[in-house]
Amino acid sequence: MIAIIKPNLGMAVIATAFLLQACQPSVPAYFQEVDVVATQRATAQTAAASACNSGSLQWMIGQPEGVIGGVQVGGPVRIIAYNQTVSMDQNPTRTNFYLDTAGRIARVTCG
Repeated sequence: MIAIIKPNLGMAVIATAFLLQACQPSVPAYFQEVDVVATQRATAQTAAASACNSGSLQWMIGQPEGVIGGVQVGGPVRIIAYNQTVSMDQNPTRTNFYLDTAGRIARVTCG
């Protein structure tokens, strides 16, 4: 005698869903979402920091103002005293030394 097999509709739907999911192509890395603004900002900050080489001068933080004259800096230098007003012009090759109330270097930046 031949056995009659009833098709299980639920199992067929689940199996079809799994098979169709495997057919979807993966998105290549160059098509994935990118935060363009954040990428541009990070690139600009990296370029500015490397333009005046302020990253290699971070060891000067906490040192007295007098050490600035003994260091070779490749470009213009601006020493900014505590609470001193400065112009807002930007020069990516200029190294800015910010002093604290005691006359010690508090920050080294480009700009």
